[in-house]
Amino acid sequence: MSRSRSILDQRWPSVACWTIVAAVLAGAAIGREPALAIYLVSFVYYGLYWYAFAWGVDSFDVFKRDALLLKALSVAALAFVYLQAPPDILSLGTIALGILLNARAAAVLGIDRTYYGHELAGLPARHITEFPYSLMSHPMIVGNVMAFGGTLLNPAFRAAWWPLAALHVVLNIALLAMEWAGPRRRPAIRLAGLLILAVTAATATLAAGHDTDSRRLSQEAS
Repeated sequence: MSRSRSILDQRWPSVACWTIVAAVLAGAAIGREPALAIYLVSFVYYGLYWYAFAWGVDSFDVFKRDALLLKALSVAALAFVYLQAPPDILSLGTIALGILLNARAAAVLGIDRTYYGHELAGLPARHITEFPYSLMSHPMIVGNVMAFGGTLLNPAFRAAWWPLAALHVVLNIALLAMEWAGPRRRPAIRLAGLLILAVTAATATLAAGHDTDSRRLSQEAS
């Protein structure tokens, strides 16, 4: 029992995140509301990032694994709805540039430092001067904003799903503000992060509900 409790104490943020994902998917399947699932599973990984940065983690490897998987789930949810829209060259090109910038920055930084290895795992600070860090301080955030914002250049996607991409952009800017604040301001980060995530959940739920109502009215009209 004590060993199980110890494991749970170390991994409860992981368990909580995956429980939320499972509950959202199950609820959406039962209620036949895929828009709600798309919106809510898209933002769980931001909550994990915030919790890890604000409170720390007991297992850095578990955090990295969950961060990777939850972000992959989020990107897959966005890609699922984005690829249903007719292709737009400008939008696709902007997304590709953002992804390439993000991937290059992650390769230069290394996987551990990408996931707050300095703040969470005690890795020594490094001054990185290779591209793209030679041009900007936070190329991964810039790449994310370009990629998510690039989806809004597609008129068909923007008309139906603009809140989804806009929330991604806002939350990436919030991550940037969190990194600027640094671990020394954890009390403020805890409060601000909680408020931002609460507003995100409410906004996502309202947007999903509006999307469901619009689709229902469209079906009734046809």
